[in-house]
Amino acid sequence: MVSTLVVLLVVIHSLAFAQVTYKVEWNKSSVFVSGTSTIHDWEMKVEQLQASFELAEAGSLQTLKNGRVSVEVESIKSDRSLMNKKTYEALKSKKNPTITVSLDEVNVTGEKGVAKFTLSIAGKKQQISDDFTLESLADGQIRIEGELDLKMSSYDVEPPVALMGTIKTGDEVKIDYNLVFKQQ
Repeated sequence: MVSTLVVLLVVIHSLAFAQVTYKVEWNKSSVFVSGTSTIHDWEMKVEQLQASFELAEAGSLQTLKNGRVSVEVESIKSDRSLMNKKTYEALKSKKNPTITVSLDEVNVTGEKGVAKFTLSIAGKKQQISDDFTLESLADGQIRIEGELDLKMSSYDVEPPVALMGTIKTGDEVKIDYNLVFKQQ
């Protein structure tokens, strides 16, 4: 009887503190990349993305442990085929078909957080940090939103040019993300 009670308490304790995995609900999420050029501002939409993270304790956003995001470069699209082609060339998509984010550390206070992560673009990795917001949704899902400012040159990416150099993109890009995650 006592051994059964001990086993039951150990199982309950294990379940209460088990890591919980969340995966992105892509149909409820969006990621946009935007920047400038000598002619007009531009925007591209990420059409495919895989992302997941783990919480050390179910439902506790402050226990965010690890996470990973993966974007196929050629799933980043605009409504201009030339712009898509130039973007894929600049990002070296044939040699480096995926952009990845690996979460290194997270500090969360309430609904605000700061993430330190390793970002790999065009074969170059850098550790950076960014602010984000968290929101617990009524259905148990979690929304993570933020805006990341980057320079292409920081990743050895030459800003694309077109029409014999008459159209040049700016070095700075902004990534706006709104990701909804569901517990698995």
